[in-house]
Amino acid sequence: MIFQWQEQAWKTWAQVRGRLSHAILIQSAEGLGEFEFAQACAQSLLCENPRPDRQACGKCEACNWFSQGNHPDFRLVVPESMAPESREEGVEPAKKKSEQIRIEQARELADFLAVGTHRGGLRVILVYPAEAMNANTQNALLKNLEEPPPSTVFLLVATQPERLLATVRSRCLKFTLPLPESDHVLRWLKEQGVAHPEVALAAAGGSPLAALKIAATEADRLRFIDDLASPGFDPIALAETVSRVSLWDLVGWLQRWSYDLLLARVAGRIRYHINHESVIARVSRHCDAADIAAYLRRLAQARSLARHPLNAKLFVEDLLLQYRRLVARP
Repeated sequence: MIFQWQEQAWKTWAQVRGRLSHAILIQSAEGLGEFEFAQACAQSLLCENPRPDRQACGKCEACNWFSQGNHPDFRLVVPESMAPESREEGVEPAKKKSEQIRIEQARELADFLAVGTHRGGLRVILVYPAEAMNANTQNALLKNLEEPPPSTVFLLVATQPERLLATVRSRCLKFTLPLPESDHVLRWLKEQGVAHPEVALAAAGGSPLAALKIAATEADRLRFIDDLASPGFDPIALAETVSRVSLWDLVGWLQRWSYDLLLARVAGRIRYHINHESVIARVSRHCDAADIAAYLRRLAQARSLARHPLNAKLFVEDLLLQYRRLVARP
């Protein structure tokens, strides 16, 4: 399945398919439907009777297998936290599932790649999110990227491609999903029942699925930024208040809020929080632009660790204490 805002990107993909590379890096902003697009790409490569636009037919035996998650020539490599829950009786759920793609997962592909394809067509491996691989895992995968078996296609999907090793990126054909036009997305968000689509889309930086997620957690997000705007907020108490919010989302909220502080400070405008312009202008007057920029760099580092912090509570408290010092200037 592709979303309506991905139709032009699909036309580009259909052209790429004509000169198919053994490894394709799909680069995207977070929340554009990058995973769904990559799945559609994988299914189209395995489909035995693709449509004229090169989308999968959805009816052949290969498509049936794919939709059921058991196509013998397809492997999905994701972190344990994103894998389907086991439905076997007596199997205890893991207390803490890894947010990383483990090196064992890369090594386990060896058996899959050692035999020929079952249907005499292509074999497809989808890795998402590719940046969830650490350096060791990437190096383990690199061996297959450098000497790929025949009829094999790797689809690596990344919203932070800069976190991939240069050697991995160099082995891949780059394919970028563009940001969609806001008019199309706003209509789609209204169809999904979002009450204030313009606010949600701005807060998500133009990414439709991120906007949908923001709308679903709007109450938590608004309470959080209201506290950030309060002159005397308590970082420790606020960290406790947002303890149930995912660290990935929380750091994203801080990044967008801080980016607006910097933009207001140096250019007198904002990008993400269109309903908080006056508040951001007030807070930014107490900040030094260089300090905000330094804090944004710290947040970028924190986002790369947000999926696997050693101590989540201390992680959040540290970021909020740094923010408190940033806005506490007289």
